[in-house]
Amino acid sequence: MDSKIPTSFIPKDTIRTDLRTRREPVGILSIIALVILAGSLVYLAGIYVYRSTVDSEINSPCTNTGGGSGSCGLRASLTVETQDFERSKLEDLKRLDTKLKNGASVLNNHIAMRPLFNLLSTVTGQNIQYKKFDFSDTGLSIGGVAKSYEDIAFQQKIFATDPGAKKLIRNFSFSDFNLDPKGQVSFNLTLVVDPSLLSYSQNSQSQ
Repeated sequence: MDSKIPTSFIPKDTIRTDLRTRREPVGILSIIALVILAGSLVYLAGIYVYRSTVDSEINSPCTNTGGGSGSCGLRASLTVETQDFERSKLEDLKRLDTKLKNGASVLNNHIAMRPLFNLLSTVTGQNIQYKKFDFSDTGLSIGGVAKSYEDIAFQQKIFATDPGAKKLIRNFSFSDFNLDPKGQVSFNLTLVVDPSLLSYSQNSQSQ
């Protein structure tokens, strides 16, 4: 038997060129990765939009159209409100300052008679009687009567030597002596007292 059998390498059929590429099946992990990626992109886009919206609400400037109030962002609204509040507060403080100054002026110019009467009651002799009080820019004019000239002389000595009188009475002068029908001596007494004695504000503070 002849072992040399001729073999042909020529294919009997023609080679097919329309063979389709084989598709690999998509894995579950790839699908999950795509879903996560898509969700991340949507989340980032949402954050960007939200941040832009919030930034616009906070930092957008005021828009005045047609003379109206317009709209303002939160920061601009706060600035406007702060300016209005400060302006209103300043006006209130100015009015309060004016009232306080006027009140202080009234108090400083107000005369308190009680300290003067208390002083005269302690440094006036028993036979001296005061009947009339007149205030002026130069001092205090007092009209009174005494039982005798000696009583007037004694009163002059009290004004000159009494510690309380010397401290608060800067100057004094008796004048216009006359005898009335009852034999009493009428006189006019001019006193220049320390301003603190008649100052209402200083006396109220000391009390």
